[in-house]
Formats: sequence, structure tokens, C-alpha cells
Amino acid sequence: MSRLSCLYLGLSLALSGTAVAAELDYSKMQQLGPVTATSAMPLSASPKADALRNNIARHLNDSALDSKVAMFGQDYRWQKVSKNNPDGAWLALQTQVTTQRFTQGKLTIAGLENPQLYIAGERVGSGDEIAITLRNGDYNLLILADGQSKDEALSIDWQGDADVDTLTLSKPANKRVSAELLFDSEVVNQLSLSPDGDYMLQTKTHYDASKGDSAIRVTELVKRDNQQLLYRWSDKRPSSVTWSANSKQLAFVYDGKIQTLTLADLSLTTLADDMKNVSGLTWVNDSLIFSWEKPFKADEKATNKRFQALQDRWSYWRNNAQIYQIDSNSGFIRQLTENAISSNLIDVSENGETILLSRHPVDYKEPAHGISHLIELNLADLKETEIGSYRTFASALYAEGGMYMLAGPNFMNGLGKQKSDLIVNDYDTQLYWRDANGKVTALSKDFDPSIGNAKKLPNGDLILQVGEQDRTNLYWYDKSKAKFNRLNTGLDVTNVFSVASGKSNTTLVYAGTSATEPQQAYSMNLKSQKKSLFDSRNRSYSDRKLGKIEDFDFTNKHGHNIDGRVYLPTDFDSNKKYPALVYYYGGTSPVGRNFTGRWPFNLWAAQGYVVYVLQPNGATGYGQEFSGRHVNAWGEFSADDIIEGTQKFLQAHDYVDPERVGNMGASYGGFMTMYLSTKTDIFAASMSHAGISNLSAYWGHGWWGYGYSGVASRGSFPWNNKQLYVEHSPMYHADKVTKPLLLLHGNADTNVPVGESHYMYTALKLLGKPVELIEFNGQDHHINGRQARFDWWDATLAWFDMHLKDEPQWWNYLYPETKAEQAKDQ
Repeated sequence: MSRLSCLYLGLSLALSGTAVAAELDYSKMQQLGPVTATSAMPLSASPKADALRNNIARHLNDSALDSKVAMFGQDYRWQKVSKNNPDGAWLALQTQVTTQRFTQGKLTIAGLENPQLYIAGERVGSGDEIAITLRNGDYNLLILADGQSKDEALSIDWQGDADVDTLTLSKPANKRVSAELLFDSEVVNQLSLSPDGDYMLQTKTHYDASKGDSAIRVTELVKRDNQQLLYRWSDKRPSSVTWSANSKQLAFVYDGKIQTLTLADLSLTTLADDMKNVSGLTWVNDSLIFSWEKPFKADEKATNKRFQALQDRWSYWRNNAQIYQIDSNSGFIRQLTENAISSNLIDVSENGETILLSRHPVDYKEPAHGISHLIELNLADLKETEIGSYRTFASALYAEGGMYMLAGPNFMNGLGKQKSDLIVNDYDTQLYWRDANGKVTALSKDFDPSIGNAKKLPNGDLILQVGEQDRTNLYWYDKSKAKFNRLNTGLDVTNVFSVASGKSNTTLVYAGTSATEPQQAYSMNLKSQKKSLFDSRNRSYSDRKLGKIEDFDFTNKHGHNIDGRVYLPTDFDSNKKYPALVYYYGGTSPVGRNFTGRWPFNLWAAQGYVVYVLQPNGATGYGQEFSGRHVNAWGEFSADDIIEGTQKFLQAHDYVDPERVGNMGASYGGFMTMYLSTKTDIFAASMSHAGISNLSAYWGHGWWGYGYSGVASRGSFPWNNKQLYVEHSPMYHADKVTKPLLLLHGNADTNVPVGESHYMYTALKLLGKPVELIEFNGQDHHINGRQARFDWWDATLAWFDMHLKDEPQWWNYLYPETKAEQAKDQ
């Protein structure tokens, strides 16, 4: 779809969108130039005119209006607009404009030679009349021109397409966040600390409109204490990074080669090339262990495929990965495992004599319909010893005297359950200890957070990454005291972390965000002495303003505490009445307090919505009893919590208009949206992304449907629990839907096939119910492409603007045919 992707800005003078054009207030504009630096020809006459102007616009857009701009030995400053400028010199005019809704109109420019209009650094048009389409937001508006006309006075007029299409001009001020800023801004997404803690590998990623969906990544090797740069990869990034135990070498895969970097002289050595599909590099003394996958090559002439198992729906299942070892001195490689089933490297023993690996044969005998064989391989004679066959197994780590294991509460016949008769959720991962004699002990059954990741310290303690309510925290597990100690990271959500595994005074580095704070990265030790390594607020958000956030918890009718939070609009006024959006997942995990991501709560608040996010029963991180209510429920508890929570939210917040409340969710949350639409009319409009409408179809066709259902519907199947599979499927209750429903889905979704939205769309269309279905071409379960993400966000907000703000213009702009359909229905 074609439309301008723009940013944001300030406020002061409103310009009417009537049929009569309104001249812009020059007191709210600033001028740079005329720039008299000698040039061979005017900007527009150059064969590289577009590139030259784009170069100027990019630099001016990034420059502060109160700073000087140096060009070829001359200094220029932004100043008041002058209507009398010397001939033969280019100039720039700049202002900030604000819209409070989707806005369309045209800018008429007179008195400038070859004017070019840029908004938020992107060129949107040229000439005397330029059509403009803006989302609700704040924008930097820049006009470049070859000079001022001799024969015509300078004037810049705005004319909106309708009375509601107004612009507001202002001098520089803090701006609201935009879709582009939230998606494009630089973040740290990889950290790897050397065992001695002296060196750090970090990868930073950002996006640019000129690169489309391709991320711009830079990986740097730096000294941790002062960030001194030692080495940089900018065209491609190294993967499977691993440090030698003495911190003298870094090994990685780069451009199909296994390479090492020696820190003493920064020399690069290629150990082996033609190493495609290599992963999991791990040092073992003077060698490296790794996984090497052989992709399955199908017969190109075959007209059919016989499925060998349920897993055969996975495009990668017939690939085979085995474990290999390369000598770092000679470069020779040997194969360590051979099996018809892939062998997965898990860990290497401290002395380097054995490794842990796992295999996953087909086994549907018990929920969750999968099994893991945990195996120890002796590197001297390649003898394999099976440690055990487990269900709900996740991972393991060697430690002195045994090993740690991560698995669900039902692990080893319910060893991790708090109570023997408790229904538990096996996505609520627990920590176990297996001693040298094979005895397994549950360590975390009374620890409510769900454990996601573990890093071992030299003394056998652990640093754990856990889901704790709606936060992702780091904990230090003290083995000697069997105690979990939360680390004071200063963040709501820790996304990545690394530990100096060879240092007695434990050092770690980590990065993450908070609900209304963009990404930060820190270095710290277990005494919580922090040092800043990266600050996204200073880099990308220093001139941005955000609304406030408040907690809103309630006790439901069963006496359970339901956690929630409320995002307030930017420039919130409690005397106004606001529309609201209610967001939830309702599945097995809580909605985290990430600053941004696929669900940009801060963007919705910047668009004038109050946003209520709640965590209904069934989510992990709140204890086993709470998460266990996800099992064999499919909306039973969570729907009640969402309805009751919304009612109490409205009672407690009189600045929210109860007639203008929308709801949305994705995946299981999309199922919840459809399910709720058959249960209540409290919501004026709803949006379901990649939702499930027919439980039996998802169970039988989704790539992980049978496996997920093995946890969420443990022991229940369409033939033994029709009540669950039919009565909890929204499709079978489509006749109860009364409010408009938007269905969004990637048409390449393998997790929840797009048919799940089509089933509901077909039912509602035949019933004459208000429904829209939009597919995103080539997108899977998550909408990850840059432009596709913006289009997805736009469709969502335009839908709610139409139904909650009575502003259909944006929706009709995105989907022009709907305007005629709306007129026909009236």
C-alpha cells in the first residue's frame, strides 16, 4: 500500500482545513542560508540533484536548530525567515508541525525556485503544489530550494482536504514517539563477555528507510571498562561466538568459515572454510565442538510427499545435524556423533572430557507428545551413555558433582509440582539438580518466577534469567544456600545478558528496557555496582516525550490478584474523555513491560489512547497454581478476568469513555479476542491478529498445534473432550458476535495457519456481521518486515480510530474501496 511513513513534533498555531488556503505563520519557521558556498551549478541542475538534496536534508534534519551548521569553511545558523534573499544561493526552511488525527491536504509554495519538501527526513514531493498525508503525530518539515524567486513573493499555504485536516506549527519542542523511531532506533541485541571479564563483544542494530527490511548491524570487540574499540565487523556479523577459557582467543563463524581472533595482536585465522550450516561453537581445551547440519534435499521431480510423522510438517525436520570437533592448531575436523536423529549439543564438562547432547525421537505416548534423550558422550572413545529419557525437558548444565536441569513441573512424574494434585503448566519452567548418583531434586518448586535461561559461575552458582510476573529479571542462585537472590538491574525487562564465567568476582553485562524507558545496557557485579554501557534515551529519544504509566491491579471474583498497568496519553488531561484499548495475551506467558516491540503501547498512548494491559489467569511468572489455570481452559478463566478487569478499570478511571473501548490480542490473544467477541459487548470494536477460531483445526494443522495442545489441552482431544474443542472454539459461536471485528493474519503463518481467520471471516460474512479480514503477504506468525510492520500498525490504529474516535478517513485512505461500501450501507 502507498502512503507516507513519517515521524512527529510540537504545537502552537492551528491552520484550518477549509476550502480557503491558510498561509503558514513564518514566526514558527526558521531559515538556513542563503548558502553562498561556491557550487558549479544550482542544486536542481546537477545530474546528481536528488542525491545532493537528500544529503543536505538528512544532515539538516539531524542538526539542532540552535547550533551552527558548518559547510566548506563557512558557518550558518538557523534564523528568522527572510523574504529577501540573494540570488544564486540555495536555502532551507524548517518548522515543526503537529497533527492530532490522520490528516490530508496540500502545501502550496510560491516564491521559491524548485522547492523540495521533506518530512521527517524523507522526500515527499516537489513543485508548487505538494500533496501531504500524515498520521497523527509530530513532524519535522523541511523545504529546500535553489533560491528565492525574483518575480514572486514568498508564501507557503496549507489547504486540508476537509475541515478536520489541520496542521499546527511550533518552534522546537519535545515530540511524541513515532512508529519509525520505535522500529528503527539503534539497540544492543548481542552481548558476549570474555571469561576474565576484560573484553566484550557487542552487536548493535538499527534500521533505515533506504535499506528497507535489511537491518544495519555492527559487531564490535571492545574493552569492557572503557569501551575502547579493538575490532569491528560491519558488512556481516560473526555468529556462534565463543571465548577460549583463558580469554586469549575468540572463535566464531563468519561468511561460511570457522575463524579465530587472537586478542594479543588481533590476528585473524581461518581454521576451515566451506562450513555452511555450522552453529553452537564451544571451546574444549585447544579444540572447538560444533553442530553441523546437513539440509534435506527433496526430489525436485517428486509429485507428492509421504509424511513420516507429525513433525514432518516442519520444513526443517528432515535436516540432520551431528556434532563435530576441529583442532584449533591444525584445522583437522572429526565427526563425533552419527545417528538418524539429529544430535544437539547442550554443554561441555569442565575438564573437557565429556559433552552433553540430546536427541528427540518421535514419541506421542504421553503429553506433551515429545520426548528427549539426554546423552553423555566421552570424547576419548566416543562412547555414549544415556542419562535419561524425559518429557518436558528443556536443557542441562554441568556443575561440580552433577548437573543442573531445566524442565516443566511434570518432569519425572511431577517432581517439580508444588502439590501432587495440582494441575500445572509445563511452560512454567523449573530448576532441578541431578547428583553424580543420578538422584534428581527439585530446586524451584516454591520459586514463583518461570526460569528461561541459566549461566553457570565458576563456583557452581547460577545466573538465571526469569519471567517474574510481567518483568524479566536476573537472579543469582546461591548453590551453597539453595537461595534465589534477585539482582538489581534497574530494568523491567532484561533481554540479553552475558557472564564472565572465569572470574571469581562475578561480572556480567546485560541490556533491556522498562515500560516507559528505552533500552539501556550495563556492566555490573553481584554487589550491584552498575556502569552504563549504552543509553538509547540519550541516543534516540532525548527530544521525545512519553505519557505516564500507572499500575492497576484488582482482585477477581475468585480472590485472585490480577496484575495490570495503564499507559496514559502524552499531555494527558484528566478532565477529558479518552478512548481506550485493552490488550492481553491470555495464553501461557504474560505481556512483558518492553518499551517497544510488536505491540507498541507507548505509540498507542501517543496517538491519544489510554492503554490497559492486564495479565489474566494462566500466565507463567505468578506461581504454579496461577499458570496451571491455563490448562484445559481455553479462555474459561482468562475471559472472565478480562471482562471483569475492563469493568473495574472503567469504574476506576472516569476519564475513559466506556462507549469507546476496544480490545485486541495476537495468537492465543487473537483467540481470546474472538472468544470474547462471542461472550460480551463491552468492547465497541475488536482486533484479532493470527488468532485461533477452531481448536480442532489448529490442533491438527498448526506446525506446533499438537505439541502446544499437549500442554494447554493436556489429555484432551477432539474425541474425548468435544466440550472443550467445540464450545471453546469461537467459530461455533459466531452468531453471538455483535461488534465490529478486524482479523489480521500473515498468509505465510505456519504456527497458526491463516485459515483460522478465514473460518471466522466466512462465518461472520454469512451472518451479515461487521468483519474485516486483512492478510499480510509473505509474513509468518509475526509481522517482522519493516514496511509490513508499519502497515500492520497502521491498519490496527486506523481501525480503532474509525470505531472509537469516529474518524474513518485513515481507514478509507488505506483501503479506498471501503469508503464506497460505507456510503452504500448508510
